[in-house]
Amino acid sequence: MDMVNRLPAPDGAIAPRASALQPDPHPRRHRVAALLLLLLAALLLLVPGQAPRAETPLVTRATPADAQAQGQSQSQTQSQTPAQPATDAGTAASVAYDISAYDRLSQDMGDTMTETFQLRGTLQAILAELPSLPASMIATLQSKSPDGSLRWLWGALVVIVIAVLAGNGANLLFRRWARPLYHARFAQAPETRTDKIAYLLGRGIVMTLGTAVFFVVAWSVAVLLHENTEAGRITVMTGVSAYASWLVARLVFFNILVPYSSQYRMLALSDEATNGLYHAIRACVGASILLLSISLWMSRLGLATNAHKLALIGSGAFAMLALSAIAIHWRKDVAGAILGSAPRSAAGALQFVARIWHVLAILYFVVAFGMSALRILLDQPFAIGLVAAPIQSLIAAILLYAVLLLIIDRLLPRLDTRRAQAALAGDIARNEETAGEAPDDGANAAQAQAEALENEAARAPYRDLLDHGAGILTLVFAAWLLLQAWGISLQDDSSILSNLVEIAIVGFLGYMAYQAVEIAVAQAMRRQKPAGDSQEALEIDMGGQGDSRLSTLLPIFRNFLLITIVVISGMLILSQMGIDIAPLFAGAGVVGLAIGFGAQTLIRDIFSGAFYLIDDAFRKGEYIDIGGAKGTVEKISIRSMQLRHHRGALTTVPFGEIKHVQNYSRDWAIMKLAFRVTYDTDTEKMRKIIKKFGQELMNDPYYGPMFLDPLKSQGILSMEDSAMIARVKFMSKPGKQFELRKVIYAGLQELFEKNGIHFAHREVTVRVATEDGRVIPNPTPAQVAAAGAAVMGSLDGAPGPDGAPAPGQPAP
Repeated sequence: MDMVNRLPAPDGAIAPRASALQPDPHPRRHRVAALLLLLLAALLLLVPGQAPRAETPLVTRATPADAQAQGQSQSQTQSQTPAQPATDAGTAASVAYDISAYDRLSQDMGDTMTETFQLRGTLQAILAELPSLPASMIATLQSKSPDGSLRWLWGALVVIVIAVLAGNGANLLFRRWARPLYHARFAQAPETRTDKIAYLLGRGIVMTLGTAVFFVVAWSVAVLLHENTEAGRITVMTGVSAYASWLVARLVFFNILVPYSSQYRMLALSDEATNGLYHAIRACVGASILLLSISLWMSRLGLATNAHKLALIGSGAFAMLALSAIAIHWRKDVAGAILGSAPRSAAGALQFVARIWHVLAILYFVVAFGMSALRILLDQPFAIGLVAAPIQSLIAAILLYAVLLLIIDRLLPRLDTRRAQAALAGDIARNEETAGEAPDDGANAAQAQAEALENEAARAPYRDLLDHGAGILTLVFAAWLLLQAWGISLQDDSSILSNLVEIAIVGFLGYMAYQAVEIAVAQAMRRQKPAGDSQEALEIDMGGQGDSRLSTLLPIFRNFLLITIVVISGMLILSQMGIDIAPLFAGAGVVGLAIGFGAQTLIRDIFSGAFYLIDDAFRKGEYIDIGGAKGTVEKISIRSMQLRHHRGALTTVPFGEIKHVQNYSRDWAIMKLAFRVTYDTDTEKMRKIIKKFGQELMNDPYYGPMFLDPLKSQGILSMEDSAMIARVKFMSKPGKQFELRKVIYAGLQELFEKNGIHFAHREVTVRVATEDGRVIPNPTPAQVAAAGAAVMGSLDGAPGPDGAPAPGQPAP
């Protein structure tokens, strides 16, 4: 390859080396182009693909001759001057370091300049050969024929056509034989994503085997038919391989986009968009494979290097333009596929990516084409395939994601499918038959559906977490493949990307553990939630049933685990970043000691709360009295708890200030109710009525479970002037006694009224008597009125206390 290089002439001038290029008629234009190429070449320093340069040591090593000269110089210096102080050594070392840094900078600038001139020379040579490219290709093909004609090429093309037809026929026969097998194996109406993925993977495997059959048959036919010449062999091999590559690409996109089987499609694309996108990508990939195969074929036949580079650059340019056009035309359809079936519920970042994905894709295609062209011109590795690298990475990532989803669904299968519901309904029917009951298919199906939905709701968060983790791994895998295509290695320990990978692994594991703990604790707390939680808070005075002990301790345990995960992950990440974490532990010990001395009250509260929780003195949701405050335990933290009074006041109490705890919500509660009846009440009849009413309440489906001991009569408790005091009692679950009290009072009032038992009221009885004190048994209305008037008159004229006038009388 001829390039414009300049060597120093003997007299110190710059003399040009002989070149096959003609003198440049536009020197100013090429100087501007050289400046632009200099900027492009500077970017090459950021792109891997070159052999790593050896690090220049701080003190350079001298050759033997230099060492001898240096030793003589030092001996002369030592003989002439006294010993220098120790600071001179440090100065010398710093000077050596500055010189080495300058040398490295100079070397980098020199390499950049060399690459720039190399790029300029190569580009000029290629542009000079551009008009003669067709003639060069024809001459290369004619040079492979003994008589200088192209008959061997036409013969090779005929062999390729026959081999492709034979291979396609064998592939078609194989697929016709295999299609009924995988159609019978996989469901025609898939219900879950597992059915869809399994069908697509199975069909992809069958199509891959068909492609292998095509290649074997086509290759065998090509071997049998083509002439035994090197050029013919290269041509036939390239043609068959190119067609096989196109078949592989077609089957990949056919199973990813699924153009003709919408029931198996995983992407949120319409049939019209899917069909159009599939045909466009297939045509683009086919044309790109054809151009690239022609470039490689002509290179193997002996085409000139510059012509070969020009063909490769042209292939990359076509791929860039075709993919950019596809991205622009189907930008809205692909954006819908990115957002999925629920675009409104997608995250803001995902919506942003869906809006600008085509801009990012076109920008990548342009940059990748530019870097690929530069690498081709400079003969650097990893130059071919940069434009199509993201598509290849995406295909591999989709395959990995599908396999991970299959594994997840095997570990955690869905529990709400029709098959699962049918199995549950069968189990319910068998249990009814065992119990001697006639099974009801409709009721069993409804119960099985409810149980299946409940079971799936409990399992879905874990599956969603694993799906999220699989998505993260897939993105990382795609990024790794893309970096590999660019020649960027992640195994190099000296690279910062290697540390970033390790940090990302630690962060991913920490994130997954954090989310798993959150889900597990939330599920456990939901299962531990008491059944009677729907009652109104205003209807409960005190003593409502609280949460279980596990639901009280789970939030504290969750916070401890989450803090532990975050701290360990942070320590590991700092360690991977090269930070020594040993001083952090020592500092944490010193800080902990200082906190222990300066916050004794805090430590007392924390330890007191820990022991109260260990003793199970109270739980969240229980009604307690601690002397200075009482209420329902609403929140428990590491050092205090909050009590909600039944009138609404919220009190925060540190654990260290609690002296005793009186719990009204533990185990059971006894309620005693008193009422007044008249003296003519039949107490035995009243006892039987109360007993029968208590049995009815125990048999009630709603109120019965609230009782621990039925309603009982305790007879007559006491007797007053105008009534007998009767009392009943019952034992109930904590907090239920107040709701039962209302029901019992209402029920007794209704039953007593029906059975002639009267409640006694406070009253004053006035008896009318004669002047000699004899009581008139049946006074007449006139006698009652006269007696009342006499009483009122005596009350009106009687003096008040301490000689004060009676009410209504004027003051003296």
